[in-house]
Amino acid sequence: MMTTGFISSLNLWNAPRTGVSRLQSELATATKEIATGRFADIGATLGGGVAGAFGLRGQSAVLAALTQSNAAASSRLEASQSALKEIQTAAEATLNELLALPADQRAKTAGESGRSRLAALAGALNTSAGGQFVFGGTKSGTAPLTPYEGSPPSAAKQAVDAAFTAFFTFAPGSPATSAITPTQIEGFIDGLLADTFSEANWSGTWSAASNRTIDSKISLTETVTTSVSANAEPFRQLGMAYVIAAGLGLSDLRADTQQAATSKVMDLLGQATRSLTTMRADLGRAQSQIGDANARMAKQTALLTGQIRDLESVDPAEAKSRVDAITTQMQMSYGLTAQLRSLSLINFIS
Repeated sequence: MMTTGFISSLNLWNAPRTGVSRLQSELATATKEIATGRFADIGATLGGGVAGAFGLRGQSAVLAALTQSNAAASSRLEASQSALKEIQTAAEATLNELLALPADQRAKTAGESGRSRLAALAGALNTSAGGQFVFGGTKSGTAPLTPYEGSPPSAAKQAVDAAFTAFFTFAPGSPATSAITPTQIEGFIDGLLADTFSEANWSGTWSAASNRTIDSKISLTETVTTSVSANAEPFRQLGMAYVIAAGLGLSDLRADTQQAATSKVMDLLGQATRSLTTMRADLGRAQSQIGDANARMAKQTALLTGQIRDLESVDPAEAKSRVDAITTQMQMSYGLTAQLRSLSLINFIS
């Protein structure tokens, strides 16, 4: 049995256009691959191998995050080193000033420089980097130290004055201070005043910092300490030295008592400067470790990037050839469609 059909000019017009949508999709894919340098659909292209590619990218992202956090740690360490250098320079200058003077002239100089040194210590320990106070320990959002001098009197000054009054039964600056003996001033400094500068009392009156410092993971296998707390012993020693120099009214004491007090000041300054040297060396080692870790991670990142490129990269020449071939096919399709649309029986009716 035979069947008959008919040829429609509409069918002829639409025939070349049926593959255009597919060609347009392929053109968009090839163009994207040329622009990005990688397969447009990694999953479809690599199949089961896509898990390996994602794993490599995950490792690369971890290394990038560590490198970024190392930059913040390096900034914190750099700011800390700068502040520590300032603090140590001031302490050494004060010590050298006192050592260069005769014993009977040290009290006046200590009193003149002590107040400004104490204010400078608070300013240096309130150093911030990136909006964080570098000497705040884990409480880096709060300024560690409140200035000693101020109105109303700071909690630290009130504590020192209270300790002085409790020991001598009169306040600093009282006329009665002229009767204080060397033994008495040494007993006060080593007793109640030293207790005022203990770690517990320092945290309660002087400092809002945390005793716990910041530990930073600088590589996949390394963690180092990248901060210093304002509660560290060298800072408490310096605070105590400057308070003895400027907060106890040394000029009102008798000469031998002044000498006993300034000897304590110099002893504290010497201990603090030695400890600050060790502290700066520890931070310097942390900076060196971060630099080494960054160098290693840069090499690891380069290796991972190469492996990812081997898995995901397209051949630019091949992708360009596909674009050219698809473009040619589309042009031919559009041209054929235009020719078919021009066919009409009217053109053959005379």
